[in-house]
Amino acid sequence: MAEVVGLEPAAVGSIPFAVTTEEPPYLVQGETNISYQDTLQKEWGTYSVSLQMQMTIDGVCTDVEDTPRLDLTVLTSGDQTVEVSAGEFQQTYPWSGENSLNLSFPLEEGATASGEGWTFVLHLD
Repeated sequence: MAEVVGLEPAAVGSIPFAVTTEEPPYLVQGETNISYQDTLQKEWGTYSVSLQMQMTIDGVCTDVEDTPRLDLTVLTSGDQTVEVSAGEFQQTYPWSGENSLNLSFPLEEGATASGEGWTFVLHLD
């Protein structure tokens, strides 16, 4: 909806993760918070979006047919508030929810997984 009024909504963040086992299968875990906030001001009024999201990952690094892969489950939960003000019209649209994504990456720098409205890029240190 934010794109319709002219905002370019993008919440960019990193989910740092660590390997939690010393022997295969190598388990990984991580978490972070991501925030997004923007306001569009036009002659007709304002459109504001505020998003707070917590993201956690659990996964495993596997070696399938000699091709190392990182299989992750990304759990998200968060709250979003959209406020619209146009003349005498004042409305707030709250949203809360959770989502789960199952992602699989080849174990290489820059590997991506994407879907409608989201993209994950794997960065290895």
